[in-house]
Amino acid sequence: MTTDAPSESDDEWAARVTRAVRSGSRDALAEIYDRCADDIVRFVRATTRRDESFALDCLQEMFMRLAANPPIVDARAALVAWMRLTALNIARNAIVADARRARCESAHGTDGRDERADTEPLASLLSRVDAEEAELLRLRHVEGMRITAIARMLGASPRAVESALRRIVSRIRTGGAS
Repeated sequence: MTTDAPSESDDEWAARVTRAVRSGSRDALAEIYDRCADDIVRFVRATTRRDESFALDCLQEMFMRLAANPPIVDARAALVAWMRLTALNIARNAIVADARRARCESAHGTDGRDERADTEPLASLLSRVDAEEAELLRLRHVEGMRITAIARMLGASPRAVESALRRIVSRIRTGGAS
C-alpha cells in the first residue's frame, strides 16, 4: 500500500516559487513561466487588443522584472494579480511611447517640403544674434533647460534671463538687427 504525499496547493506553490526566485532560482522562474505565461499573454492581448507579438514583448519584460524583484506572495491569486498588473503597466507604457513617437514623427515630418528651405530663413534669423544670445536660445529652446537652471548656470537672476530671451525673440520676430 503506497501513500501519496499530499500535493502542493496553488497557494503553497506560489509562496514556494516566489521565495525561490528571490533566492535566485532560475528553475523556479521557469516553473512560473510554464504555469502562468499563457494566461498573461491572453490577458494582455484581450486587454490591449494588440497582437501576440506585442503581448509576448510585454510578457518578456514582465518576467525580467519578476526575476529582478519578485513579489512576496502567499497565494497564487496574488502572484497572478502582480504579473497581470505589471504586464499591463508595461503594455500601457509601450502604447503611450508608440503614440508619442507617432505624434513626434508627424509633427516633424517634411510633408513633401524641402528641409533646406525651412532652415535657410532660420540661419538668416540666427545670424542677427551674437554668440551669447545664440547660446541663450540654444539652452532654452534646443536643450529645453528651464529659465531658473540657465540663470543658475550663468550666475544671473531668472528674471534677467527671461527678459533677455524675450528681447532676443522679439527682435528676431520683428527682423531687427543686434
